[in-house]
Amino acid sequence: MSDAMLERIASWMGQGIQGRLLAQQYTAYMDTLISGIFRDTGNPENLLLLATGGYGRKELAPFSDIDIMFYAPNRDDAAAAEKILYRLWDSKIDISHAFRTPKECLDEAFKDVRTRTTLLESRYLAGSRKLYEQFRKDVYPSIAFRKQRQFVSEKLKEMEKRHLSSGDSIYLLEPHIKEGDGGLRDIHTIFWLSNVVHKIVDVEGLQTLISPQDHRRLLGAYDFLIQARFCLHLECKRKNDILSFEYQKAVAACLGFRDTKKFSGAERMMRYYYLKSRIIRDVSHAVMVLCSREYTPVFRDFTRKRLSADFLLSGGRIIAEKDDLFVSRPEKVMEAYYYAAKTGKSFSSALRERIRESLLRINRSTRNNPEAVQYFLEIMKGNRVYDTIREMHETGVLGRFIPEFGALRSLVVHEPYHLYTVDEHSLMAIRNLERLRTTTVMGLIHLKGILQGMERTDVLFLSILFHDIGKAIGRHHEEEGYKRLKSLMERYRFEPRKRNRIEVLVRNHILMSRLARTREVSDPDVIAAFAETVGDSENLKAIYLITYADMSAVNPHFWTAWKASLLRELYDNTERYLAGYRQTLTKQPGSIIASFPRREQPALAAFIEEMTDRYLIATPEAGLKEDFKLYARAKENGFSMRIDIKNDSVADVILCTTDAPGLFSRIVGYLSMKRLNIVHGRIFTGKTGIVIDKISVSNWNDFWWEGCEEDLAEGLEDAVLGMKNIEPVRQKNSAHDLYGVFIDIDNESMASLSIIEIFSQDRIGLLYDIAQVLYAGGVNIISARINTEVGLAQDVFLVQENGGKVSAFTLHELMKGLWKTLKN
Repeated sequence: MSDAMLERIASWMGQGIQGRLLAQQYTAYMDTLISGIFRDTGNPENLLLLATGGYGRKELAPFSDIDIMFYAPNRDDAAAAEKILYRLWDSKIDISHAFRTPKECLDEAFKDVRTRTTLLESRYLAGSRKLYEQFRKDVYPSIAFRKQRQFVSEKLKEMEKRHLSSGDSIYLLEPHIKEGDGGLRDIHTIFWLSNVVHKIVDVEGLQTLISPQDHRRLLGAYDFLIQARFCLHLECKRKNDILSFEYQKAVAACLGFRDTKKFSGAERMMRYYYLKSRIIRDVSHAVMVLCSREYTPVFRDFTRKRLSADFLLSGGRIIAEKDDLFVSRPEKVMEAYYYAAKTGKSFSSALRERIRESLLRINRSTRNNPEAVQYFLEIMKGNRVYDTIREMHETGVLGRFIPEFGALRSLVVHEPYHLYTVDEHSLMAIRNLERLRTTTVMGLIHLKGILQGMERTDVLFLSILFHDIGKAIGRHHEEEGYKRLKSLMERYRFEPRKRNRIEVLVRNHILMSRLARTREVSDPDVIAAFAETVGDSENLKAIYLITYADMSAVNPHFWTAWKASLLRELYDNTERYLAGYRQTLTKQPGSIIASFPRREQPALAAFIEEMTDRYLIATPEAGLKEDFKLYARAKENGFSMRIDIKNDSVADVILCTTDAPGLFSRIVGYLSMKRLNIVHGRIFTGKTGIVIDKISVSNWNDFWWEGCEEDLAEGLEDAVLGMKNIEPVRQKNSAHDLYGVFIDIDNESMASLSIIEIFSQDRIGLLYDIAQVLYAGGVNIISARINTEVGLAQDVFLVQENGGKVSAFTLHELMKGLWKTLKN
């Protein structure tokens, strides 16, 4: 698109033209341009030009696809259509085109549901009016009204798949304006369905299906999303419908959202976006139900069952005995939700509306009402916690009953890897934990067993619900959440044991995750410190389950088999510790030596004597035996290597050689050259200089090819023995750096080790450059924990200088070198 056209659109927006009117004005401009070219290129009599898709429904954005279709009785006029198409291309108009005859329209419409929907929105542009009348009379009715059941089913399945692929929530931190849940495509879907099922041809016709209030709300949300899409396209200067962090500030300014003392313009815009997106989701769902009901048999239950003195079950829905029940007794709202959780039935539309009307009556008195509190706690003990809490949140009751959680509604906090708003993250964590009860996923069976053996699952759900309440204040939310939690505990009058457990879980909800990702989970000091914090086995189980729920709700791909294995190892080690197991060495060298042939026993004894306690504690017996074979080969050849295939495409590259300055940097440099993604590194140095390095890579399945292990071994041997120069691949990451650079040095936590933690934007060759800085600084890398996801690197190195902690002077020099490297 030309700069002149972009300036024209910006001027329209400056004149106050917004939403659908803005899209229609731009569409009309393109209509004039394209139809003029059609007429100027001979205006063929037997050819019709139609606008289809988004262009057909007059919803063009600056960089939208412009879809057109040439329609003719046969293909005799294909050459004329091609001539017009070339003229359009010469005019720098990006066109997506098709040429179809009547038969081809019908064949392709019933072959592909997407083609059918683009034809549903076909609109006259230029050419033969006679052909257009023939298309509307003979072709369009078949496209619109044949195989209706199939069309409805396919569009609903398509919508479900689209929502899942785009995050399955409207509360994404970086939502997809068009394809996401509550996005423009949901509005398009109800247009298509209502057209096919009820013959409604425009947005105004939806008034026959929904209330006037919902119709006004839908049009307002529709206008806002179109306006936001225009602003995003103008800012990006390309087709882009993902409202990512780097564009939110500019789009907010374009839409007129300004900074306030409490919130930035971008945060205010996102909260408004979620409000409008939720309207689209709710109204769209109602229309979809009405349309699909035409083809789905509905069982009507006319029985009435009394649930209590105030609530009944009628027609499969919960209703209130009196319409004004909540006027004088707003605490009864919580009783209604209790019966929803107990029966699994939903509210009638009238009851739901009465609850919405009573929100302002839910005040401090209601929150402290023993009856309301008791019903809420019973909900948390039940089997429908997520569904009930979700409904309470959607209607606004949860935020009124627990204002500490209400402050999190649609709250945008930019944190690494997080995909959802704070409230949505908490609700998804509850959902994921509850799903463990019935899961059949093999990797989660262990967690399922722990959950089933828990004494009080309500403690878990309450802890998850409260775990992020401190984020309404800002950073250091664990401590802030703990302070706010105290008033909640007093309000609910929990007994000391239950209160203490919730406080421990909320205060330490990220501890297990942080230890597993940044420390050696086999280190006795790490295990002892973690065990002291959790206190007992029940707390350990609870924090393990909460860690899973919390991590799995960060984004759909954050929980992996690799992270699960680290957490499982930390859990198992800590469980043994709490059970009284305090032995430093888990292996008995004598029994291991005796299991080998007599002729190999002296060499094995020498190997065990060579390696440190740290190695013997961290290495399973089977691994020790395999490492001994590496050691024996390395003693003869100077180098040996093997590959241990694990799970989730993770493999351990294990090599044995003699220690040398810069060894780790040469290893990671060579692996980076091979485009292997390093996620973990353990370095074990023997008493006389033999080294066993264990490097875990996460993309082994993608890397693997026949003969790759031999090639990798040969290349690594040349690299570590200095026979090959390392030429690491480096690539500057051009993505927007939202989080900056963070370097933390801890010289207190461990007795003889210094901890260097680095957080920065990832790039190819980064790990090699960090290792080179540490090598140049004269420190030895004892262990490395590498975490790289979605373009961010979070790496932790345990280092020593001259066999002990790193000196203050060296740490200062390392800080300068790392800062320079990470900023370049």
